[in-house]
Amino acid sequence: MNNKLTDNKSATSSPTSVTENADTMDKESNYSGGMISQLFTRNLGSQALSRSWWRRWVHPVLFLLTLTLSLATYLTLDSIQQSVDSYITDNQRALVGGDLILNSKQAFPSEILTQVETVAETQVVYDYQFNAMVVNDEQTLLARVKAVSPAYPLYGEVELASGLPLWEQLTVDNVVVAPEVLKSLNADIGDRITIGEAQFTISDVLTKEPDRPLTAFGFGGRVMMQEDALEATNLLGQRSRINYRIELAGDSESMAAQQTQLEQILEGYPDIELSDADSADTSVSRISDNVLMFLKLLVIAVLLLSAVAMYGVITAFVTKQQSNNAIRLALGEPIGEIKVSYYRLLMTTSIIACVAAVVLSLALLKIGQPYLSAILPADIGLAINPLSIIKTIIIALILTLLITQRGLSSLDDTKPATLLNQGTSQQSQHLPWYRRLPLLWYGLMLIGLYAFFAYEVGSLKLGAQILLGLIGFVAIFWLLARVWLWLLTKLATNTNVSWMQRIAIHNLARKGNQSALFFVTLSLSVAVLTLITTLNHSINAQFINAYPDDAPNLFLLDVQSDQHDEINTIIGAPVSYYPVIRARVVTANGVPAQDIEVADGFDDPTRVFNLSYADTVMDTEFITDAVVDDQLYAPIADQDGLQSTRSSALQQVQPLSILDTAAGMLGVGMGDEIRFNIQGIELTGQITSIRSRFERGPSPFFYFLFEPSVLSNAPQIQFATAHVLADEIPDLQGELVRQFPAVTTIDGTAIAQQIQELVVQMSRLVYVFTLLALLTGVMVLISSLLSTSQDRMQESASFRLLGMQKRDLYMLNILELGVLGISAATFAVIIASVGAWAAITQWFDLRYSVPWTSLGIGGVALVALLFGIAIIYVRLVIGRGIMARVRAMI
Repeated sequence: MNNKLTDNKSATSSPTSVTENADTMDKESNYSGGMISQLFTRNLGSQALSRSWWRRWVHPVLFLLTLTLSLATYLTLDSIQQSVDSYITDNQRALVGGDLILNSKQAFPSEILTQVETVAETQVVYDYQFNAMVVNDEQTLLARVKAVSPAYPLYGEVELASGLPLWEQLTVDNVVVAPEVLKSLNADIGDRITIGEAQFTISDVLTKEPDRPLTAFGFGGRVMMQEDALEATNLLGQRSRINYRIELAGDSESMAAQQTQLEQILEGYPDIELSDADSADTSVSRISDNVLMFLKLLVIAVLLLSAVAMYGVITAFVTKQQSNNAIRLALGEPIGEIKVSYYRLLMTTSIIACVAAVVLSLALLKIGQPYLSAILPADIGLAINPLSIIKTIIIALILTLLITQRGLSSLDDTKPATLLNQGTSQQSQHLPWYRRLPLLWYGLMLIGLYAFFAYEVGSLKLGAQILLGLIGFVAIFWLLARVWLWLLTKLATNTNVSWMQRIAIHNLARKGNQSALFFVTLSLSVAVLTLITTLNHSINAQFINAYPDDAPNLFLLDVQSDQHDEINTIIGAPVSYYPVIRARVVTANGVPAQDIEVADGFDDPTRVFNLSYADTVMDTEFITDAVVDDQLYAPIADQDGLQSTRSSALQQVQPLSILDTAAGMLGVGMGDEIRFNIQGIELTGQITSIRSRFERGPSPFFYFLFEPSVLSNAPQIQFATAHVLADEIPDLQGELVRQFPAVTTIDGTAIAQQIQELVVQMSRLVYVFTLLALLTGVMVLISSLLSTSQDRMQESASFRLLGMQKRDLYMLNILELGVLGISAATFAVIIASVGAWAAITQWFDLRYSVPWTSLGIGGVALVALLFGIAIIYVRLVIGRGIMARVRAMI
């Protein structure tokens, strides 16, 4: 009955509305201002539409802000990615060091050296890299030493602070060092330093190294010396962790012939790697590409959220223009021409957004370059890429075109009389669901998204996985939103809540309110922020803030057995020694190591592993399964008398304890056998226990443990750990390295601090782009409010007639937004916390820690944001027109 009276009243008053709107259009069409409308519009209706758009600043500001932010972030990241790709393409040979590269953990055999000698000396570089302690009169420092032959570098240039050529400054007695080495040692040019058993003079500062563009992921500053100076250090024969490289250069034919010969020789040396310049991976591509791709995916998510916000703005504006659209239709203007005027207006606005995005992207590149130092080479040139601009413009135009087409779809089945009555067409309401639902439009959108994802990631398979993952996450949160809204409605209906709370809850289910959409966008944004915050907090708590009081913080590598007593005396604290025997897995349960299929996230079964021996379980580990309860080893049954016929212990099957992660990597379990190769001698172990770790912290662990009687006489090195006062570590390092030049000491607290700084730097990048997603989610909320403003204003006028005060309207909107926003954030925090717990405990194997302070600050900020939006919305949108609506109703 009430609906009928309202409809009749609207129909009765419609001629007056037509006259008033016609007068308004006539005045607007003769308005002399509006430079934009004069340039980009044609007829009177288009001019009136343009003036309505630009004079009602809320719609164009939201549209431009949302689109500009998303386009600017996409343009910035795509330009950075294009710059990295160009840098790698232009410097590929310099980055990898040559046309052919040989890599080995041991000295090259004579066959390979003989073959390499067939290449001219000027086209061959012998490269030796290892960690060593650098000492002067004041400090000690763990550095990354690089010894090279005179042909270095084959490609690219080494730059020194003095500007002199490298080989004028690099002699048998002189070295060049990176700036961080000079700073850490508190040294100057000309000072003497000790490496191993030799002394050298610092002759210059190394400012650029072509094959080492990134230094943030290394734990030692560079020290470069001549190959001939290496022998004087007396470190080459004592160390087991030297990385041997040979780099070759030449024309394509000669390099192809060399590659063929070397591949034939290397058939007998599986541990030596051979790669060419095109196939060799670089540190830039490994690190920069992965980080930038992750950020690009976040930006794509921001683009998708901005599309939702833009749709809300367009829908709200089209709804606001119902009367004007009715007049244009009544005056005989074709509906196609009306749509064209909307297309022209919104496409013009998107072009303006593209220009603003380019300007904003330039600012983002300038401001953000210091934060990108960890993932980008220092000499890379960052600039807006023309190809990226073209891609951005295409994305903006296609996005605007599709969203506008969807937003204007309500005009297709509309008649002038229906619009004049400010109602919706009844024709579409009687159609079956499959005709009302634009399946073709959604299908084309999914195909377009898939093509976009596949293009961005460069893989059809990965593009499909991203699309399916996106659909899955959105579906989960969408279903959660629907269930929650349904529960709220039932709660408001069946429980004794106040009338205002009941109205606020029922308003969430208002048609066109987009409550579920806002719930999804806000919850996804909050979930990502919570996940990143929790990961960062847990890493800090594990390595920095809550570093265990008794945890080892001093590590010694390459310790010899006869050095224990002197080391114990120098350190003056309990020292734990761990023997290390280098070995490779030959077979695991009868399967060759190279044939083992490893799942993502597992180690490489073909690499060199560290075996050890012990009688007891480490304090950081526990036994999960064993032949004899709580025992590492159990006797091996004598099968067919074979054990008694094997003379050597190494020839017999020995009890073996394995870490659970190694068992998962190799696909073995209790009772299975693993065969190892220890410098040409094979050893077979049968699994008698499986261990697991409480946590992964600053403590040693071994995949494979044997009984001491089996490996105590095998070729081995040892490393040691101790806990000392942090202030004493520098002095102890100096004394140890002077007494034992071949022993490398590592300050555990300094390494943890470096990891934490790197994590913080990377987290800042992700936080920035995730905050953009959160901001876009807020835009979706605002656009949702705008699209339902007419209904809200009508309801608010009715409430005022019933005696509701203005403060009640404020409270009603605050309750509505508060319930929706806080519930969405709560669900997001819970889901993200569960995901963070799984990632931290199962993937990173760390202790889970909840960032209560950060979550509290974020919660307060979110509540304040929702509170502010509600007040501003009531004040600017509802408050200004409500009294006129009340008078019209009277």
